[in-house]
This record gives sequence, C-alpha cells and structure tokens, in this order.
Amino acid sequence: MRLRRASATIALCLLASAMTACAECAWVLWEISSPTTKNPDRTYDKIDAEATNEACKQRAEVAIQRRTLQARRYGWTVTRGDANRVDFTKVGDPDSFFVDFQCWPDTVDPREGKGK
Repeated sequence: MRLRRASATIALCLLASAMTACAECAWVLWEISSPTTKNPDRTYDKIDAEATNEACKQRAEVAIQRRTLQARRYGWTVTRGDANRVDFTKVGDPDSFFVDFQCWPDTVDPREGKGK
C-alpha cells in the first residue's frame, strides 16, 4: 500500500513539474498552408510568439483577419473553416488552398511533429 501511495505521489509531482515547465514556455503562432499545384508541399511560417496560449490565440485571430482582408483585395473568396482554418478559393483558379493558424509551445516544431 505504501508503495502504491509513493508511486502516485511521484507521478503527481512529475506531472505538476511538467505543467509548470510548459506554463513558463512561450507560445508560437504558426501559419500552415496547404499544398497547391504551384507549391506541392505544406508551408510552415512562424508568425509571432506570445507569453501565453490565450495571447497566442488572440494573435491568431488578428492574423486571420489580416490575411482575409489581404486575400479579398486580390479577388479570393474566403471561408472560415474549423477553429483557426481559413479556406481561399478563386473562380477559374485551380489553386484553392487553406491556411491554418496554430499555436504551439516553443518546444514543439510542427514541421517535425515532435519536440526539439
């Protein structure tokens, strides 16, 4: 019984320290664009870094609005998809694409799918 309690206590301490470490890290806003015929690979661009995940999400909203206005000026139809995904289409242009704005801890690189 003591061993079980000790194991549970250690597990909780490790979890708490991991959560504290992540709370201290910065959050990076990434713009991830879908492949098109002109650009066959996804593109990953770092947009900004914020101190908290909430601040990063707010920054994503600003980036979405800016990108939407810019695209509309060039004749693209813009549709808001799930969460932070934005779809861009243009009549007669086969290169419709989407852009996804995602916040990741600075210890994670979404291009690699794992931490640094």
